[in-house]
Parts: sequence; structure tokens; C-alpha cells
Amino acid sequence: TTATMANLARGPVRGVLSRFCRLGSELVRSQEKTLAGAGYKTTTGIVGVDVDPNAPDTLKSKLKQILREIKVIPETAQYRISVEMMANERLAVISKDISQEQMEEELGAGQLEEIILQAEDELSLIPKMAGKNL
Repeated sequence: TTATMANLARGPVRGVLSRFCRLGSELVRSQEKTLAGAGYKTTTGIVGVDVDPNAPDTLKSKLKQILREIKVIPETAQYRISVEMMANERLAVISKDISQEQMEEELGAGQLEEIILQAEDELSLIPKMAGKNL
């Protein structure tokens, strides 16, 4: 019953739980300090989106791939013009010698990991758009 559980929480179980929680918190803080010291964030805060410790390089590679693959679209197509402009603007920012946080702020499109996902989506869209009459 609820009363029994409440009594257990006040007795010896409380001490064990308290120590367990304290140890868990210390472990998390230790891991966060280790990762922060290495220059990485510990989480994106987005379910299913892991931290990429090489996010600028990953994004740069994806953006260059977009610029190569978009060439199948006619030069005068608005889609190609827009995609090339976006990719070049993003490449210019991530090529700067600034922190990842500054890159994210300057890009204004979320975390680098989110922008990597956007680039992957764009790469999957290019072949579909190439099949249309643009």
C-alpha cells in the first residue's frame, strides 16, 4: 500500500536510496566534466539525435556533397539556386575559426546535429527533384 511504501522511504531504504541518488549524480557530473573538458556537449536534448563530436566536419562534408549532387538540376531552376545559396552560406559559417556554439548561433537553424539531419534530407530530395520538370 501507499502507507507501507511511505514508511519504507522513511526507514533504512531512504538511506540507501539517498546514497544511490548521490552516487548517480556524482557520476553524471563527472562524465559531463570529462565531456565538457573535451569540448563536447553531453546531449542535444533531442530524442534520437546523438551528439556528433565532429559536427562541423560532418556538416562540411554533407554540404559539399549537396553542392556536387545538385548539379543534376538545371542551373536556372529556383530549387537549385536556393539549395546552392543555402549550402554556400552554411559552408562559409562552418569554415570560420569559431566555436560550435557560435556557428549554431550564426546559422540560426538549430544545433549542428539538426543541420546535419537537414542536409541528409536535402541529399535524399535532390534525386526526386531531378526527376521532375523544373
